[in-house]
Amino acid sequence: MLTAYIFCLVVGGGLLALSFFGDFLEGDVDADGALEIEGDVDVDADGADITRLFSLRALVYALFGFGAAGAALHAIWAGGRPGLTAVVAGGMGLASGALISTVFGYLKRSESGTIEGADSLIGLRGQVRMAITEGGIGEVRIESGSRRFRMRARADDLEGVGMTLETGRPVVVVDVKKGVALVAPMEMKLLED
Repeated sequence: MLTAYIFCLVVGGGLLALSFFGDFLEGDVDADGALEIEGDVDVDADGADITRLFSLRALVYALFGFGAAGAALHAIWAGGRPGLTAVVAGGMGLASGALISTVFGYLKRSESGTIEGADSLIGLRGQVRMAITEGGIGEVRIESGSRRFRMRARADDLEGVGMTLETGRPVVVVDVKKGVALVAPMEMKLLED
């Protein structure tokens, strides 16, 4: 059973470390869901949805809680109480997953840490992360202070120009509609102004 505890501890702890240090490694994971939910997903906040309990975040914390508690109790009791260790570790895993789901559910409902709204992105500079063709949708990374947001994006003034906004090109957000940023190349926007 010690092997299962160590496996859960390593996998859960590794995924947690990756999520914590993702910002230092140029990760854009934090804001992805906050902006895409606005235009793409209908959220029912009234009913108790069982899928919230089984989110990926809750699973990672449950794995880590199970592995950490199991390995610690195995070391404390020198492997002498395997049944009790498994029960306590399982309870700790479920408790940590439920606690994290509850905390993040509260943060989502209270809108803590979210940007003011889509209108606050207008005028901000960004960079194309996935090429945007005429009439197509790509992806941009927008920086607001120390936070980075990834959003789906469409080019604003490319009709008839036959131009593609390639990866890495600087853009400016002109508008946001239904969770999709309308962007213009930085040079074209500066020439217009």
